[in-house]
Amino acid sequence: MINENKKIVIFAAGTGGHVYPGLSIANELLSENISVSWIGTKNGIENKIITNPKIRIHHISFSGIRGKGLISYIKLPVKLFIATIQSILILRKIEPDAVLSMGGYISFPCVLGSYILQIPIITHEQNIVFGLTNNILRFLSDIVILGFPMTIKNKKYKFLGNPSRYEKSSVKKINKIDKKFNILIVGGSLGAKVFNEVVPQAMYSLSKIKHYDISIIHQTGKTYKTAEIQYNKIDMNVDLREYIDAMEKAYVWCDIIICRGGAITITEIMNLGVPAVIIPYPYAVDDHQMKNSKYLEKNNAAIVINQNNFSSDYLVSIFESLIGNTEVRESLSNNIRALNKNDSTKNICKEIIKKMSNN
Repeated sequence: MINENKKIVIFAAGTGGHVYPGLSIANELLSENISVSWIGTKNGIENKIITNPKIRIHHISFSGIRGKGLISYIKLPVKLFIATIQSILILRKIEPDAVLSMGGYISFPCVLGSYILQIPIITHEQNIVFGLTNNILRFLSDIVILGFPMTIKNKKYKFLGNPSRYEKSSVKKINKIDKKFNILIVGGSLGAKVFNEVVPQAMYSLSKIKHYDISIIHQTGKTYKTAEIQYNKIDMNVDLREYIDAMEKAYVWCDIIICRGGAITITEIMNLGVPAVIIPYPYAVDDHQMKNSKYLEKNNAAIVINQNNFSSDYLVSIFESLIGNTEVRESLSNNIRALNKNDSTKNICKEIIKKMSNN
């Protein structure tokens, strides 16, 4: 069978933003008869997310250092040396035809090990700006795949988009019924406390101004109680959930989403053409969420609010401009959908397979 002797190792750990795209690529490569292994950490989220027995997970001892104080920086050289040796031993045992780095701290020692062993390196950057690790490791990489367009004139940089579980989903239909409105609030996988405080206040004010038929699904994260107390004051159809499992159904159900500006969330709403109000997380590394979101705003594909300006009054004014205004929502949906990169996973895998075949 074609590709049956080809092997790849994927590096991703720590956050779903790195692991989920890597897993989409892994599953596509498995369907092409390529053997897939994974390097992560013992306590990383990847151990819960990756359940396919065909993907064997190996572990190294390494962690991020940003925001962890001076001692972490002092210990970094020794920790990096040990983790690089660990990755070299794993890679020597597997003997892959190529490796795929999804960014984040785990990639640093793994890419260094791959470079030492002269294994072809493919790096994927999810955001519109390079993260700290990828900004260094891209110079050691044979191919750099971009999730968003960047103005880099070098043939090894290829804009192929972000892998997503909803790439083949149907485009969302725009609701034409005046004053009937479904709102989805998602503050990332862990929720957002500021959403749980501000959005219910806005809903309360909105209910006092005009009679709208509003339904809400609100993913609260760990601060569920904060949202619950706020919503108790409001006579609306509210579905509070700490976590949403069936996200595609929620995307299709809503008329507007209030969300953060992470690359994976943005990619998913691009896939389905969901009209969005985006409040980027202000403490994201390198302010990448704001930069992702500004790309959409520049293309009239989303409404972007700086968290410093995120008040209930401001949100009420936005909702009033959207409820019953089919043209605006249709325009947002069409524009964000136009930015979607079709068949990202398949095209990324084609690039990987081509590189492996030429090795």
